[in-house]
Amino acid sequence: MFVEFSEQRYIGMHVAVTREGAPEDQEVPTMLVSDLLELPDLELELLNLGRRDREVRGVYTTDLPDPVGYLAGGELVLTSATWYRDAADAEVFCRALAGAGCAGLVVGSAVHGRVPEPVLDACRRQGITAFTVGDGVSYATITATIDAALRDATGPTPGAALHRGLLASLAAGEGPAGLLAPLRLTTGIGCALLSATGRSTTGAIPGVESDRLDRAFRNALAESVFPSVQSVGNSTVSIHPVQSPIARRPSAGYLVTDGDYRDREPWVVDAMAQVCMLWAMSEALRQERRIVEERFLRESLAHLGAGDDAAVGARLRSLGLDPDRPIVAVLAATENTAYGGEFAAVLLGELVRAVPGTPEPIAAEPGYLLLIPAAPELPGERLIDLVRQAAERMRPLVGRGRIVLGVGHAATSVAALRRSLHEARHAHRVAALSKDWFSASTSAELSSHLLLLASIPDDVRKLFRQRLIGPVEEYDRRHRTNLVATLATFLAASGSWSRCAAEMHLHVNTLRYRIQRIEQLTDHSLTDPDDRVDFHLALAID
Repeated sequence: MFVEFSEQRYIGMHVAVTREGAPEDQEVPTMLVSDLLELPDLELELLNLGRRDREVRGVYTTDLPDPVGYLAGGELVLTSATWYRDAADAEVFCRALAGAGCAGLVVGSAVHGRVPEPVLDACRRQGITAFTVGDGVSYATITATIDAALRDATGPTPGAALHRGLLASLAAGEGPAGLLAPLRLTTGIGCALLSATGRSTTGAIPGVESDRLDRAFRNALAESVFPSVQSVGNSTVSIHPVQSPIARRPSAGYLVTDGDYRDREPWVVDAMAQVCMLWAMSEALRQERRIVEERFLRESLAHLGAGDDAAVGARLRSLGLDPDRPIVAVLAATENTAYGGEFAAVLLGELVRAVPGTPEPIAAEPGYLLLIPAAPELPGERLIDLVRQAAERMRPLVGRGRIVLGVGHAATSVAALRRSLHEARHAHRVAALSKDWFSASTSAELSSHLLLLASIPDDVRKLFRQRLIGPVEEYDRRHRTNLVATLATFLAASGSWSRCAAEMHLHVNTLRYRIQRIEQLTDHSLTDPDDRVDFHLALAID
């Protein structure tokens, strides 16, 4: 259920050239890919010269492994190449660029240090002009410089003035929230920003309550076509997606605007698209910093496994985590959901936003791991609630899949953190025993019999349940009875005949007949404490 974009102007992270107001007979300035080297502020290094007559019409930042559906032609494509694993990846990526008629490619050095040779080979075969750029030049600088060089000098228009205001906000480091003020002041429309999970973060839509906006967001996800126009009571809102800089991950956020965007003037619609594009660019810049954080976290886990506590403490402090103060390990995984395992990272992102100083989650079997500073107001149960609320908003993307969460205890030393990590993994296994669409466990639940079940191989657990409960389930199927439900209710009532009968709205004699039938089918007695334990354990296995 991947997001489908219904209009070309919304694809990817394009920063298009604004040429409003130019007379039809006026010659509009152009830039060829060969002219890029004459822009000294960019510090571009030419790696391969392809079609030098390609016209640069805009800038597009992406780390999608196959951006073919997001290219319109004439783009200078910027990438950090997180999509690259082997020569086949390079061929797919470069073939998409060549097929769309892109002007050229700029590959950053933050991820691989140097441009992988298979990427250059693919550029040569596809005739793509390729550049690299040092870590000292950001993608935002490249975009702003090229946009300024291309901009027509025919005088300000509302769209052009707004575009400059948005770029200024981005350059000032104001983040996504800083983009709303220029948009609202210039266009006069109500607007708000939603997180990747649909939580309202900044701004508001007049007359639209948060619960109605949540419902509109879920409907938009279910329809999976963006921009999405949704009715909210007597009002209408438009929901515009922001492309994630990480491949195979849901949108990084959403811009919500008042009314139907299709009824707006073209320059206003373009302004909405520019906000999404610039927000996506800021996310791409944050992703470059995340790469460094991820390396330090992985090194911390490696040193933790090796018992090098001093090295672990140094790495954690460099990330802003104090190993002498409480840190909680959280492990999340998803099964059979849209976007696969990346969905778990998005959900954990809610905790990153909720607790300042929390590094981004990192991939760790069987999903994503998060180390979060503990806070008295956010115990393990509250952390689970925050993730559950995010999952509820994104329920259409869960589909028939499920989300499993495990939370360790609050560790106040490196040695305790090692235990917290183990507890998070065990708690995750305990939670996985449930077949609910969302299941979670904390370290507090590791003293129950469920921990024993979680440590037993899955095939052994299933065999145990089948041998004990299987005959009862088969009897229910053949006779359309509900003996299994009766057994579960009887055990939950601690063997009280009257309470169980009242709960199930049965006569006590009917209940006694059912229990007798269960005992005959299983050769176990519900008056025997050991047999009751067996039934409890078997019913806990789904």
